[in-house]
Amino acid sequence: MWRYVAFFQMIFNPAAGGGNSVATWHIVKDELNRRGVDFRVRTSKHPGHTVELAHQIAKFNDRDDTVLLVIGGDGTLNQAVTGIREAGNTTMPVAYVPAGSGNDFARANRISKDPLTVLDAILDTQAPVRVDIGEFHERTRDQHGYFVNNVGVGFDAAVVDAANQSRLKGFLNRVHLGTLAYILSIFGVLFNRHAFEARVHVGDEHDIIPNAYICTTTNHPYFGGGFPIMPGASVIDGQLDLIVVEERHWWIFIFLCAQILLRKKLDFEGIHHYRAAKLYVETSSLEFGQMDGEELGTRPFELEFNVTDQLFWMGDLNPQ
Repeated sequence: MWRYVAFFQMIFNPAAGGGNSVATWHIVKDELNRRGVDFRVRTSKHPGHTVELAHQIAKFNDRDDTVLLVIGGDGTLNQAVTGIREAGNTTMPVAYVPAGSGNDFARANRISKDPLTVLDAILDTQAPVRVDIGEFHERTRDQHGYFVNNVGVGFDAAVVDAANQSRLKGFLNRVHLGTLAYILSIFGVLFNRHAFEARVHVGDEHDIIPNAYICTTTNHPYFGGGFPIMPGASVIDGQLDLIVVEERHWWIFIFLCAQILLRKKLDFEGIHHYRAAKLYVETSSLEFGQMDGEELGTRPFELEFNVTDQLFWMGDLNPQ
């Protein structure tokens, strides 16, 4: 039986998952060599390097059978996709072996945590599939980018900032408890929180939410290393989901967090949900921002969102 055999251009981020990605890389490399698979590898050496590497690969690729294989976390995947898009290459598919601390994109697409299982699926793939990703333009700083998971302003972004600053994160990643860093950071942020005004434009709908606390635009259900904040979101529906949660007493907020963990639909007073291919969100005050678990800093945000798609080399698509 004839089978399509791809040529893999690989990007490996040794810093992903607090260094745990190194073990994943060795497993993948050894298995590819054992099977006689043709590949070339590049190592990401500093923040933003993956964007540069992916851009070079996508721009100067001269083979029709090339697949960009990424080994790293959500941030590494984000940068790889960004590099491809910035190169103007719309035909090169991306394969992904998750090796980060959060791995929300893998979770949303039911990609296994086991490197050999993932690699089997990648090598068995015969054609790419189209998967939704988000595109944004932040007007305040004229920043343009893409996201595979979500962009958040407010609470979730403050949690990302706190988790990234935590001295425990590296240790927790090494013992495969990276999500715990986010959970611990929640409590620190929870008791130092503040509400902010959010303006939302979706089609003909214009809402002003004076006491927003969470404002997250997402491509799929998960954020923060496995919290299913929007169970109905999908990477194959051509839509983005925006959830805005108003500030409430701390014990009510903890109840909401419990509902999220139990995968319950957040259908309460003070929770606003929007679903569309185009969204606009604005804040007037300085707020934390995050994109796919990477910090965007603090600023007043003016965010325009659009959904687009990216080719992935990932076998039979089975999103949550």
